[in-house]
Amino acid sequence: MGNVAQWVGALATTAAVIVALFKEDLIRRRRHPKLTAWIEPKQPYCIREPARENRQKPWTGWRYWLRISVKNEGNVRAEKVEVFLSQALVRNNGSFEPVPNFTPMNLQWSYTHETYVDGISPDMVRFCDLGAISDPAHPDLSEQRTLLSLRLQALPGIHDWLPPGHYKFEIKLAGSNCEPVARWIHLHLTGVWDNEPAPMLSNGFTVTVSNKM
Repeated sequence: MGNVAQWVGALATTAAVIVALFKEDLIRRRRHPKLTAWIEPKQPYCIREPARENRQKPWTGWRYWLRISVKNEGNVRAEKVEVFLSQALVRNNGSFEPVPNFTPMNLQWSYTHETYVDGISPDMVRFCDLGAISDPAHPDLSEQRTLLSLRLQALPGIHDWLPPGHYKFEIKLAGSNCEPVARWIHLHLTGVWDNEPAPMLSNGFTVTVSNKM
């Protein structure tokens, strides 16, 4: 009986040491943030807003915003969350190649225009701007077709806006307490413009998100 008690005591001590060593790792595996991204060609992912510019001759038009829904499906608050646009590809002669002069950088969070959000609680959503499609009647645009302005932390000039075409964008979702997650956004900008949301969402572009390129 003495030997059995000693073995049981030794096993209990060993188990306690193992639990103490791996407790934090076990908790982290069971409780952690989980960031996901989604976008569709409909509200609230794509919305129309008025665009006004005060210039020598004031201009008023419309702009359609493409917004990524970033959700925390984990059970712990995600801290200091960012959305990094790591790749931008355009289809050319049947194959995709890098968009010329593209520089990888963070996207802006909707409404605040910040590149980091303090946190996203479990089961909550924040929107991040992917890009804006501007009215081709804008006085600085010489072409009567839509162009896409990516909403990067350093906004591109008008001459760097993307023309109609098929695009693939790789985004990486990350936070100070969660590992990066990569997603691909597939966008077809047709060049068609309409002031009314229903025909614009049907004919102006298509957009989806997936785990694969």
